[in-house]
Amino acid sequence: MPETRVQYRVSMPRPATHLFHVAITVDAPPPQTELRLPVWTPGSYMIREFARQVQEFWAVDADGQSLVWRKTRKDTWLVEARTAECFTAEFDVYAHELTVRTSHLDATHAFFNPANLLPYVLGRTSEPLTLTVEHPPTWQVQTALRPSGTGVDTFIAQDYDELVDSPVHVGPDPVLTFQVDGIEHVVATWGRGNLDYARIASDLKHVVEAERELFGGLPYGRYVFMLLLTDGPRGGLEHRSSTAVMAPRFAFRPGRTYERALHTLAHEFFHTWNVKRIRPEAFGSFDYAAENYTALLWAMEGITDYYTSLMLRRAGLVSPERYLEIVGEELSALAETPGRRLQSLEEASFDAWIKYYRPDEHSVNSAVSYYGKGAVASLLLDLEMRRRTGGTRSLDDLMRYLWQHYGEPSIGIPEDGYETAVGQVAGGDWSDFFDRVIRGRDDLEYDDALAVAGIQLEWRADPSGPEVWLGLRTRNEAGRTKVASVLSDGPAWGVGISPGDELLALDGIRVDEASLPDRLRDYRPGDTVTLAFFRRDELVDARITLVPRPNTRALLRKVPSPTSEQRRVYEDWLRASWDAPTASAAGL
Repeated sequence: MPETRVQYRVSMPRPATHLFHVAITVDAPPPQTELRLPVWTPGSYMIREFARQVQEFWAVDADGQSLVWRKTRKDTWLVEARTAECFTAEFDVYAHELTVRTSHLDATHAFFNPANLLPYVLGRTSEPLTLTVEHPPTWQVQTALRPSGTGVDTFIAQDYDELVDSPVHVGPDPVLTFQVDGIEHVVATWGRGNLDYARIASDLKHVVEAERELFGGLPYGRYVFMLLLTDGPRGGLEHRSSTAVMAPRFAFRPGRTYERALHTLAHEFFHTWNVKRIRPEAFGSFDYAAENYTALLWAMEGITDYYTSLMLRRAGLVSPERYLEIVGEELSALAETPGRRLQSLEEASFDAWIKYYRPDEHSVNSAVSYYGKGAVASLLLDLEMRRRTGGTRSLDDLMRYLWQHYGEPSIGIPEDGYETAVGQVAGGDWSDFFDRVIRGRDDLEYDDALAVAGIQLEWRADPSGPEVWLGLRTRNEAGRTKVASVLSDGPAWGVGISPGDELLALDGIRVDEASLPDRLRDYRPGDTVTLAFFRRDELVDARITLVPRPNTRALLRKVPSPTSEQRRVYEDWLRASWDAPTASAAGL
């Protein structure tokens, strides 16, 4: 074990209190040692102020004598260690927020992101560190950190970046393992539900193999999936050699809910390459005390999201028909987001810190998801690369190029690096494509791109809805029908209806969230209706002239008579025979 001068110990003497106890021992400290807790965690681009959960801080020297300390910032404790050869600072952290980016402790398990609990020593972040985890005797620790070899639950991190990038799960629930290329993959589980342990291990193995095939190998010596079953919350957060994923406890019956859980797992695993190793220059050395800006999140998350569904297809976990259905759902979601015309992908990436993770009722009108539109842009890039090169180059080749030139050598990609790399792989000038698709705000064009693979696109109105459209989104709140958002491209925009209004009646007859769509079936485009609603306890009316429901539902199908080139591109793209019997698109 390398010599370490900063050692962490995390214990949980009373798990039901949700309090972790943290001790950090610093050898050879500077006379004034600053301990600083991150304000965010990589992969989740929002300032979260983890220091707010710290309580009962104190510090002593090696002889147990109290040391003077004071807070100098919201996230920083300064310890006066002028004559101490070493000191230990200790404190408790309240952990009762069950998300993949925070920490959670109760009587059944412990899960923590080190950024939430473990402050760094200013000036010492590049040194090796140790982490010891003390826990109830029937629990076991799972983390991607390397064991120290001392026989206790002590682990080594080569530096603070590796420590922060290695969440820890501790608990008594089943731990599954499988091998790919002789490398151990661990699935640490928590929670009761309908999880089929054998199936999830088998399906994850197929995912790992499909993504390994794309890049030509696995870049780690061991990988840990942390799969946490919840009463509803979902989410995933990527790490260099592990991931944490939360899914509803009864989401694992074959069908769309299981597909969604697998999608999250496959997405986070793809980040093993894209983001954690193929990364922007801005992510080379993190500043944990402030925002870290890049305009490349569309590539980090959008390309990852594009490949997620494609990898499920190539792994044989969804049919070609279902894959095309998924693409149609992505195109539909983008078409139903008015904010796509106000924010480019680069702008959405840069503003993630203030917009994506802080949505409000107007976000749908003012912003676009760099995940969703990024995935659609990646689809267009993939098919355009195939078109310009006669099917000899694709996004697969771009990802391998990025891995070889940036990922393996651990070199950050400059902000213009993707456009340059596409030119290197596919040849030619790609500035027009990037101006339109990545830097532009205009609606995207799909027909020519999809035709390369023999796919035709049809736009329809939502067949499940009425013929007319209000341009409102509603939510049920304690039995009341509230306006969740007013779409800026719909007829309700600008007529006096606001988010938060409580809908009461349509043309004098009471409606609620369930009955409103059915009532609208009695109207035709051009009809004018009166909506009655409460706004802050005052009764208000608004008149709306109804319009036809927009054609925002995308339907993708194979062309009836493909050319040989279309067949070849389709089969290379989806790893499926054009002539294969049509499978159900109902999901897993």
